Order: sequence, then C-alpha cells, then structure tokens
Amino acid sequence: MPLNQKNQSIKLLPNAAGLTRSIADALAQRIICGELAGGFALREMAIAQTYQVSRSSVREALLLSQRCYLVDIYPRRGAQVRVLTAQNVQDLYDLSTDLYILLGTLLAQRWQTQSQLLPFVGVRRAMQLSVQNNDVDGFVKHCFAVIEVATPVVDNPYLRQALANVIPAVGRTYHLAFKQRSAEMEQLTRIFDQLLVAVQAREVEDIPGLLHAYAQKNCQLVLSALSGEH
Repeated sequence: MPLNQKNQSIKLLPNAAGLTRSIADALAQRIICGELAGGFALREMAIAQTYQVSRSSVREALLLSQRCYLVDIYPRRGAQVRVLTAQNVQDLYDLSTDLYILLGTLLAQRWQTQSQLLPFVGVRRAMQLSVQNNDVDGFVKHCFAVIEVATPVVDNPYLRQALANVIPAVGRTYHLAFKQRSAEMEQLTRIFDQLLVAVQAREVEDIPGLLHAYAQKNCQLVLSALSGEH
C-alpha cells in the first residue's frame, strides 16, 4: 500500500525527539498490522510528504524503527520493511523468551503487595473480552499490557529497554499468527492464567517452563502462517 495514501495523520509532539517518535510509531503501527509488508521500500521523500515532515526527521524515525527490528537499512539502497523469515522469527523468539523469563522471575521475587498484582487481573479480563469478540488487535495490545504492568514492579531499567526494543517485532508476529488462527488466543490465555498463579505463589521454578510453552506456541503459529504465505 503506498505511503502517500490520503488520511494518514500523526499526532505531532512539540519537540524534535517527540516528532521523530511520532513518525516511528505511525510507521510501526502500519508494519505491525501488516499494512506495510516485508520488503516494502520506505522512501524518505514519500514518508516526508505523507506526514508533512522533514527528511531528517524521517531518517531519525527509520533508525528508531531499525532498533526495534521492524526496518532494515542498507547502504545505497535505503530502508525497507524487514522481511520475516523462519530464521529471524526463531531468533526473535529465542531472545524475547529469555527476556520474558527474566521479567517473570523478577516479578515473582519482587512484588510486595497484592495491590501490585491486581492490574494483572484487569488485563486478563480485557484479554478474555478480546477473545470473546474475536478482536485480534485488542488481544495483542493486552498481551503487551502485561509487560507494561510488570516492569514498574520489577524496576529494572535495562530489562525495560531491552523489552521495549523487541516488543514491536514480536507484536508484528502476533498479528500475523492470530489473524489466521484467532482460536489460538484462548489457549494462550490459559497459559497466562497459570503464569499468574506461579507469580503470586512465588513459584519461580515454574516460570521458565510456562513461558517457554507460551513462546514456542506463538512461534509455531507464526512459522505456520509464514509457510502459508509462500
């Protein structure tokens, strides 16, 4: 889909860093939902015209997108949407699973009051509502809301940044998988329920197995979806 289609707008923030982030977020959303497919050429001039910004702002936004594994930038060839392959999907899930395990383990060790766990119940309800409504976009959003709720409790800025860098790419794979097999969302909510029980009981030894099962289930869904595209 061309970048210069009508009705493309972003909420501009009042400083250069905010503007760059706004452009990157707008591009990320179109890549994550599959509107911009792997291999799509991201021309600086076209993006600048679409969002009515400078090419330097676009260039910085593309670098942010590259950092989140959504875009590849090649010398003399420019930027393009990263192509999903079986290898880079598996690599992404290997990395993200290790990060999730660390987050879950630290959460189980560091939560102090029940009030810190209550937001997870709200996220779980929202996930279930998305399943009932077959709302893939909502379900993916709530999956990552779990991380947003957990990171303040864990209070590890290095882990927070590492997760922020991989979440857009993982979200892209979720969209790909669940758009084709939305029934699998229900099974993932059950794994999430088990994970919440382990965190609340501080059963740290159970967390790696649960998260490996969760991640590998997702990974296989993505690989199956990819094989169906070719």
